[in-house]
Amino acid sequence: MEVAQLLELYGQGHRNFANIDLSNAELRNVSLTGIDLRGATLNKADLSSANLIEADLTGANLVDCNLRGALLRDVNFSDADLSWANFTWSNSSNSKFIRANLSVTNFSGANLIEADFTGAILKGSNLRGTNLRGAILQNLRACEDTEFTGVRNLDNQTRSYLCTIVCGMHPFTKNDSRQTLECPY
Repeated sequence: MEVAQLLELYGQGHRNFANIDLSNAELRNVSLTGIDLRGATLNKADLSSANLIEADLTGANLVDCNLRGALLRDVNFSDADLSWANFTWSNSSNSKFIRANLSVTNFSGANLIEADFTGAILKGSNLRGTNLRGAILQNLRACEDTEFTGVRNLDNQTRSYLCTIVCGMHPFTKNDSRQTLECPY
């Protein structure tokens, strides 16, 4: 489906676009609140500064997707592949990243208040300067080579849990993950 057709149908009130292929789509600054993109393919799509509040992207493929500065509150990214995605400066508060693949995903400066990362893969992820107040980080499938420098509002219980599983060095910053999380040695 072409972007123009998607926007036209969305404007007519359609919200179900499950399993659609929007690879390489240019969707900067669009407002698609409440859209259903379950199982969609959005590889290398540009959704920077888009408004996707309350969207459903369960099981979607967003490899190398640009979500920089996007409004992503209450979005369901459960079981999605977000590897290499860019969430820099996004507002992803109260979003669900349950069992999501977040390998080498860049969340730098993002608002992740009350986001749920239960069972997610955080391998090589960049959480530098993120706000993690009330975020749920439990039963992670992987948490290695992750950057935590300047993380804000991470509660002590979650920090202690992460310190038991985190290891390695971030692939780009070359910072030791345990040091960036301020784990005791």
